[in-house]
Amino acid sequence: MQLFHVEDLCRFIDILLMKKPEQHIFNVGNSNAIAIREWAEMCYAAAGKKFKFKNIYADIEQRNYFPFYDYEYYLDVSKQHELLPDEKDMYSGLKESFLWYIKNSDSVNKKPYSEFIDSAFLH
Repeated sequence: MQLFHVEDLCRFIDILLMKKPEQHIFNVGNSNAIAIREWAEMCYAAAGKKFKFKNIYADIEQRNYFPFYDYEYYLDVSKQHELLPDEKDMYSGLKESFLWYIKNSDSVNKKPYSEFIDSAFLH
């Protein structure tokens, strides 16, 4: 995955509006791709929790428990980095997002992924 922090996206849009580059279409994303397991470990760490990994083998539609299914690729973000050479590192962005979530969780439209995983996989 090459998740991209919204601040970096906004900074990139500002750069595009100011510089008006000839190229109009860009791949955007973090230059360091990470695996889902690494992302999950970072999410737990950002929340101050211990990560416990469990392999699950089931015939359950992947889309039911994870929003990015059947989707593997690595974006070439070199053109983005010519204009925006620095970006927020993944862990810092997750930590900031988690702290924001703690303060604003009542205004977030939550999906019941955790409940689904618990009921479908952890009998």
